[in-house]
Amino acid sequence: MRLPVLPVALLIALASTAWAEAPNLSRNQVGEAGAVSRLIQAQQAYEEALESGDPVVLIGAIRLAREVTLRAPVGWAKSTAGDPVPDAPEGKATAPDPAGPRAIAIAQGLAGEDPDLQDLVYDLDAQLPHGRRPTAINATATLDPGQTDSWTLVLAGESAAEIGLIGDGDTDLDLTIADETGAPVCARPAAKGPVLCRFTPARNGFFTATVRNPGLVRNSYRLVGN
Repeated sequence: MRLPVLPVALLIALASTAWAEAPNLSRNQVGEAGAVSRLIQAQQAYEEALESGDPVVLIGAIRLAREVTLRAPVGWAKSTAGDPVPDAPEGKATAPDPAGPRAIAIAQGLAGEDPDLQDLVYDLDAQLPHGRRPTAINATATLDPGQTDSWTLVLAGESAAEIGLIGDGDTDLDLTIADETGAPVCARPAAKGPVLCRFTPARNGFFTATVRNPGLVRNSYRLVGN
């Protein structure tokens, strides 16, 4: 039995519909870790050092974070859903930054009277990285309990993307990234620690990074991207 031949216009329409409904994801591998991955690794090491009191791990975290140059977002748009909670418990004022002065002060305290550790801490400022460094976009915001931030980003096709979320640790945050059709391309469950999404868009397009605070405490966070 001979099968009916579909009109060319119908075939094109079906193909276009399937293409439009498929997530904007390339089949190509993401590739090597970039600047945002370094920041997330630095944050994880920083939190581990604070928990263990290990000055060597903390010094390594500071060095790793300082290898990346941060710049303000251009073209990122944020909208917030959910009512503000003026009397919500206030946690940390900002998300921790391993490259900041507070991290140096903590490292000095952990070094104590050990001259070798003191020298390592001193070298952090005396030997700042020079030359061209990888860059990352760094946006900061605060979420009240029950609120959700939606960030609109423009990403290039066939170019590896990294989006990281660093909360202040006062409560869990979750991260979801979707393409312009709403199809999810990455989701990370609620966690107090830093999380990372790595993917490659198949084509240029708009993406939405959604950050949700399901906890009971106000959370100050950083959203970092490449």
